[in-house]
Amino acid sequence: MSDLSKSPEGKPIYEGSVKRLWQSPDDADNLRFEFTDDYSIFDWGKMPDTITNKGKALAFLGAHFFETFGEAKFWQSLRESKYLKRFGGDWLKRRFSHPVYETLTTSGLPHHFKRLVNAGGTVDRTAIATTDKVYMEVVKANVPNPELRKMLNHELYFYPHVSDQSKVRQSSTAADGSVRRLVPLEIVFRFGMPEGSSLTSRLQKNPGYLRELGLPAVPTPGEWFPVPVIEFFTKLEPSDRLLSWTEASLMSGLSAQAFEDLLETTLYCALGLYHLFAEKGLELWDGKFEFVVEYPANGKPRILLADSIGPDELRLICRGHHLSKELIRQIYKDTPWTNALSKAKDLAKQRLEPDFKRICAEELGQTPAPLTVAEREIVDGLYGSLANLMAGTEVFPNQPTMDDFVNTLQTTFPQDKPDVGASGNRHAHRKSQPLRTAIHHTDKEISVKARGDNK
Repeated sequence: MSDLSKSPEGKPIYEGSVKRLWQSPDDADNLRFEFTDDYSIFDWGKMPDTITNKGKALAFLGAHFFETFGEAKFWQSLRESKYLKRFGGDWLKRRFSHPVYETLTTSGLPHHFKRLVNAGGTVDRTAIATTDKVYMEVVKANVPNPELRKMLNHELYFYPHVSDQSKVRQSSTAADGSVRRLVPLEIVFRFGMPEGSSLTSRLQKNPGYLRELGLPAVPTPGEWFPVPVIEFFTKLEPSDRLLSWTEASLMSGLSAQAFEDLLETTLYCALGLYHLFAEKGLELWDGKFEFVVEYPANGKPRILLADSIGPDELRLICRGHHLSKELIRQIYKDTPWTNALSKAKDLAKQRLEPDFKRICAEELGQTPAPLTVAEREIVDGLYGSLANLMAGTEVFPNQPTMDDFVNTLQTTFPQDKPDVGASGNRHAHRKSQPLRTAIHHTDKEISVKARGDNK
């Protein structure tokens, strides 16, 4: 019988629907992420299919963005980006004069990424496609798991008080004397409101929410914002729950200064990604970040970018088509399964029952169908093609170019036309409704315009 602790993965820590977490066998202060080829949508968990190259492509992209952001020269050049000129001059001026930005230009972005590794040691990310199973090694952080309590007709989550460093240090301390813990928030940034965005329904239900976002008027679907906006959601609860800024600041356990640093870091990371994707002719509409706070043995807390960065955390558009997990969501949108899933979540909330999947499968009789052969062939090209585009070289061989990939999407998923697929009318109810593009290609450069702006 093999000793799992001696395997390249090390000791198993956690297994999710699409990612596994291992204790590094080489360093007690490090963990290893294993990205699988599985995928999950709509909080369902593992879906019936796998996607070619997905795991390795996500590891490549994560390493690519962490290493890019870790370089001070990237942030030094960002202030000159022509793609950021669309944002207000005064707003950008404030960003580029903030102390957090000054730190980025001298030291780069702190993050939790260490290296890509396999059984033989460190892996060069450009050789990842021909390498055996690859892991992303990151620094370890404590997770402040909340306690669920049911009181009257409410479910309440109580988070450990983590703002007191002396109490934090009782949980875990790294070899260098520092303490790291996960900030229990998903921080969402939005550059606009694409069609199908969850923000649309929230503004319809609560028009006053507009003021909280800092927007001058109710946006229409497909409209870009004058500046990016930020929302906070829970990270460690079964379903993502929207938080007010007050709730988020309290839940974070950060001081006022550290929370401001968290906000500014979110904006810089979002602007950095916007620039990198615009250089490749892609639109970044929104995405999410996760962070770790590090308390050194001496000195002030540091905010570290954590988790990973890739299409599963972002909404990317090219010529009106999704280049992220949203493509798969669009394939399954308005199917009998997703309609039943929505109803099952409502029933679970009413009953205070956490297992909405059981309600969907057993009571409503719906589970997700596998992708059709035609859909599978297209989705298999998503992750490898995107990795090749961002790398500027063929990291993953035998993948379509991005132009060819989007041309296939245009042919297979034309707007407002259902995709029948390889199995007759089983998926005739599926639709793909691509967004209107906001990046207009010219012979000289890529310029970005707001919706309805014909000047």
